[in-house]
Amino acid sequence: MSRFNILLFLTLTITTISLVTSQVPPEKQFRVVNQGEFGEYITEYDASYRFITSPNASFFSRPFQLLFYNTTPSAYVLALRVGLRRDESLMRWIWDANRNNPVGENSTLSFGRDGNLKLAESNGRVKWQTNTANKGVTGFKILPNGNIVLHDRNDKFVWQSFDHPTDTLLTGQSLKVNGANKLVSRKSDMDGSDGPYSLVLDKKGLTMYVNKTGTPLVYGGWPDHDFRGTVTFAVRREFDNLTEPSAYELLLEPAPQQPGNNRRLLQVRPIGSGDGTLNLNKINYNGTISYLRLGSDGSLKAFSYYDPATYLTWEESFSFFSTYFVRQCGLPSFCGDYGYCDRGMCIACPTPKGLIGWSDTCAAPKTTTFCSGGKGKTVNYYKIVGVEHFTGPYVNDGQGPTSVNDCKAKCDRDCKCLGYFYKEKDKKCLIAPLLGTLIKDANTSSVAYIKY
Repeated sequence: MSRFNILLFLTLTITTISLVTSQVPPEKQFRVVNQGEFGEYITEYDASYRFITSPNASFFSRPFQLLFYNTTPSAYVLALRVGLRRDESLMRWIWDANRNNPVGENSTLSFGRDGNLKLAESNGRVKWQTNTANKGVTGFKILPNGNIVLHDRNDKFVWQSFDHPTDTLLTGQSLKVNGANKLVSRKSDMDGSDGPYSLVLDKKGLTMYVNKTGTPLVYGGWPDHDFRGTVTFAVRREFDNLTEPSAYELLLEPAPQQPGNNRRLLQVRPIGSGDGTLNLNKINYNGTISYLRLGSDGSLKAFSYYDPATYLTWEESFSFFSTYFVRQCGLPSFCGDYGYCDRGMCIACPTPKGLIGWSDTCAAPKTTTFCSGGKGKTVNYYKIVGVEHFTGPYVNDGQGPTSVNDCKAKCDRDCKCLGYFYKEKDKKCLIAPLLGTLIKDANTSSVAYIKY
């Protein structure tokens, strides 16, 4: 055996022995059972919750706390909450471990000698785990920033919840192209499983998608912004060298620049290209405890926590679809599944007989109407002048130049096409498999043709 091979063998042997001997000591192991009384206060999603306690571990790091909660009977999620008891209904759930695999009564959360944190049903069936068995884990803790970590004897993180976001980013938490690169919304307040909206980081930018038809459609974000592979939600004091109170900025920060280029650019345009940090908003208090959430309705909002307040301690500190950022009508769900929106108000429901009063019952045509009849099925359209599709600004109003007849023929042939939007000035065609909120724009040459 060569000298190199001997050294390699010894190194691997020492590493293996080190991992085996680096185990969780008995005084740090725990096993808690999901049973007993519920907490006395109402929380977000109108959820019931149970506290987790163990003499060997703390599940609280002010103002973060790990608990079980449920919105439907016998379907519990292990989750991190932010907020104190006196906040009552303002406590927020900002991370779920098992959102797609809820557990029942008497389920257990355990952290044993092998260093694996796992959630199992009462019959022992594992529903969620960190997969850190025999990887050198020696301890569990919740950090002051809300990051749940499993660490080794040198306090190095072996696993952290910041690497497994659900629909929320906490201050200092990142999305990475080569790692956890997206947020996924809940289906609804009552159903915490994966919903149709996502916020995805790739090499092109940070893009919001809706997928209700099997095809992801872009509806927001910064699809042409270079984040250099990482984007971090951050809150920074405007002037770090001041002792007097100052404003705090809510930012989306890219990976650090390469040495030699330290320029910092604040860009408030939600659509377009550019380099540097995105400035979401500015608040006049210390908003260090903040989070950015992709809502079940597709909204992207930040909320900031002001601890000294005795009432309304949470404030909506940023909203992508708002009067000050991107128009509210741009949110696909703003007027439900199908509504006519003007200046932030849902004003009508388009029908083959014209516009009628808007209500929650406004419904777009269903693709099954056009897919079930086979070839040769007659297709009719009703026309709406001066209206844009929610994807228009992000796909340059469609493809073209082409004629309106060719655009119609393309939609005719596609049974999943619910309508098409034709830009008369630029002769561009946008095929729509999903309609959502229609945006009124009197100054546009965009005309919608909706199947019926």
